[in-house]
Amino acid sequence: MNNKKILMLISLLVAIALWMFVMGNVDPSVSERVSEVNVEMQGTDTLKDNGLTATLVKPKIVSVTIEGKRSQVKKTKDKGIQAYIDVSTCDYGKNEAEIHVRLPEGVKGITVEDISSETALFTVK
Repeated sequence: MNNKKILMLISLLVAIALWMFVMGNVDPSVSERVSEVNVEMQGTDTLKDNGLTATLVKPKIVSVTIEGKRSQVKKTKDKGIQAYIDVSTCDYGKNEAEIHVRLPEGVKGITVEDISSETALFTVK
């Protein structure tokens, strides 16, 4: 009876060690959703030079789905993803702009699969 418990424990430890080895060396591709990415506005200085300001209406936060090797996805999530719109060439009034995603420097092989919203609405006054 005692031998069965020892063999079960050894089997469990070997299984865990093999799983850790495979996950560490194989580095499988994964797809993960990153929530709570703030949408930032770029080009506000250009508007300010013309006496205008931009106010983001919606969405202010998006979710981004990224795909790549597990280690690179983790590195991307740790360093942070940026979502932004360019407002520098917009007109007075209501506007809509495409949301762009910027991945952190130093990550390789990551692709953006999906953004919860492709465009953002904002006003220029």
